[in-house]
Order: sequence, then structure tokens, then C-alpha cells
Amino acid sequence: MYDKRIIRGSNYTALVPQQPDMAEVQKQREAQRRKLMRANQTKKRITTPEPVMGRKHMDIQTDSYLEELTERIVEFEAETQTDFLLDRPASPLFMPAKNGVDIQTQIEEGDLFDFDVECEPVLEVIVGKTLEQSMMEVLEEEELESLRRHQEDYQKRRNAELQEVQRMEAAEKRRSDEVERRRQQQAAQKEQDMSMMRKVVSRTMAAAHLSSLKERALAHLLDAGVFAHESQQSIDSVFVPQLLEMVTNQMQQLTREQQTIQDVMQSAMAQRLEHHEGVLAAERARIQEIEEAEREARKERDADRQRREDEKKRIEQEQEAMITWEKTEPPPPPKEEIEIVGIDQDQRMVVLSDERKLPFAGADELFASLTEMLAQEGEDKKLIMCTVSEGPDGPEVNEFFTPDPPQTQEPAEPET
Repeated sequence: MYDKRIIRGSNYTALVPQQPDMAEVQKQREAQRRKLMRANQTKKRITTPEPVMGRKHMDIQTDSYLEELTERIVEFEAETQTDFLLDRPASPLFMPAKNGVDIQTQIEEGDLFDFDVECEPVLEVIVGKTLEQSMMEVLEEEELESLRRHQEDYQKRRNAELQEVQRMEAAEKRRSDEVERRRQQQAAQKEQDMSMMRKVVSRTMAAAHLSSLKERALAHLLDAGVFAHESQQSIDSVFVPQLLEMVTNQMQQLTREQQTIQDVMQSAMAQRLEHHEGVLAAERARIQEIEEAEREARKERDADRQRREDEKKRIEQEQEAMITWEKTEPPPPPKEEIEIVGIDQDQRMVVLSDERKLPFAGADELFASLTEMLAQEGEDKKLIMCTVSEGPDGPEVNEFFTPDPPQTQEPAEPET
């Protein structure tokens, strides 16, 4: 009905070609251009993180290729100026003169085309393609969602590992800074102790040098002849003994003071040395504890890594065992055959020979047939057996049957 290649109307009239509408052509071109632009546009997706060491990314087709369907087509108006020469009508179509004899054939309705029969395969193909395309789109969306979740999980694990590494690096830096600061403090204390020791030794040497300064000065004066005087005798008899006694007393006082200073210095130095040895011992113990803690931390990291590797191997073994178990087919559940002695039509249950009441899971026709068979009396009544199987809500009866009667053996004829 819509194919323009089919000519409709009388076969004897002249065919006048229709002039294409330029506005309609322009409108179709613009619609086609917009359709191509929409098809080429892709939605912004979540970027993929960089691959880890030893892996690489693979390019896959994930672009959207669906067409957006709109109910109303965008329309617009345009005007143009046509040249004078273009107003000339188109040349009429050449129609050759008719010759021969006309023959016609009467075709009844339904002879050439049956819509119900012909459209069924086309409709099946269209519906099948539509369902297949819909399933592909749903699977693609599920795959994209799974990729996004995997990327988010990977990013979270990576951020957690980076935070742990940064925390460990900060702890290591703090420990190294503490060790360096302790070393600097120890060097400064050692330098201060050495300076104090040098001052004490210098003061002791100066005191020892000044203690004999008077004797040496007097000896030099005596050797120079300064005391060669008339009053030498009085000096030797009166002044010198007094001077010697005073010098002796002063020397004894200086000796006592020097001994006191030496005792004080020795006690102070002994206390300082003892305190210094205690600080050094504490520092050595602290460094030993830090080294022991670092060794324990390394052992714990090695044990944790070994535990993760063992856990990974265990998971792989369990996955392999699960795959092997899934491939094996479980044995069918055992079925129990037992006699039916009655039924409960209100509750749709059957009464078994062991006084159990089980629900009947078969069709209504089978239940009605079972009711009729149990209602029979006399010689026509047969033994009715059923099969009890495990259902979702417990044991239930799915089918019933009548066992074949045992065949009696005929007595054998005596041999002649």
C-alpha cells in the first residue's frame, strides 16, 4: 500500500512524474543528520583505573548504539526564491502507442496472499529479534554494573592498602627521627661532660702550679742574692721560722682544701658517670626493645602474608572441590511404595496403611480417579499402591498404581 514503485490507477492514463518537495527533502536530510549525531553520541562512563603491574587492559565494544525514539518529529518552515527558468513544467512522460491484445485475469480474494499465514513467520522473526536484542541489552547492563562494582571494590582495597603503607612509613619515619634525636642528645651530653672534665683538670693543674709558686720564687730570690743583708741572721732566726710556720699552715690549709675539692669532684664525677652509664644502659635497652619489636613486626607480616597465601590456596581448593561437586549428579531421592487405604477429600489428603496422612500433589483428574477406585467394592476393588517422595514442604504423594496380581504356575504334566 505504501511502496511508490507500484503504479496505481488506470493503465491508460498518462503518468505525470511528481516534482519532489524541496522542503520535505531538506527536512528528511536534517532528520537523518540528527539521527546520525544521536547515534554517534556516547554517554560518559566511569573511567577505568590504571592496570596493576603485570596486567593490561583489553578493548571491548561497550558503546551505546540504541536509537532514541520520539513521538513527534521536529518540523520547521523555510522559504526560497525560484528562478524563472525553473517554473517550466516537467516534460510529459513518453507513452508508446498501444499495440497487441489486452488479456485480463480474475483473481479472487485470498488466491495470491493470505495475511494470517504470510505474516506469522515475519512476526515471529521480529518478536524473536526484539527479545534477543532486549536480552543482550539487559546482559550488557548487568555486565557494566558488575564491572563498576568490581572497580569500586578494587579502588577501596587499593586505598586501604595505600593508607596502611603510609601509616607504616610514618611510623618508621617517627622511629628513625627518635633514634636520630637520641643520638644527638647523647653526643651533646658527651660533649658537655668532656668540657666539664677539661675545666676540672685545668683548674687542678693551675692550683697545683700556684701551690709551689712561693717556694720557687723564694728559691730564685735566694739564688739571686736578694737576702744577702745584714739582718740575715735575724731573718733566719725569727722571720724565717715564722714564715715557714705560716707557709706550712697555709700549705696544709691549701692541701686540705685541695683534698676536699678533689673529693667533691670525684664524687660529682662518679655520680655523673654512674648516671651516664645508667642512661646509656637504658638507651641500649630501648634500642634493643625497638629492634625486637621490629623483628616481631617483620615476623607478624611474614606470618600474615603466609596466612593470606594459605587462605588463597584453601579458597582455590574449595572452589575446585565445589566445581567437582557441582559436576557430579546426586543420586535420586529414594521413593517409598505403600498402600492407600482412604482419602480426605476436604483437605485433599490420602490415608496410608501405616496411618499417615500425606497431601496429594497430583492433578485433580488423578485425585478424582483415586476417589472412584477407592469407592469400588466387591471383587472389582483392587489394591492401590502409591509412591511417597520428598517435596518442598515434606513428604507427599505424587502418583499411585495398582500392582499386577501374581501369576500362578500351572502344575506340570507327568512324563510318560
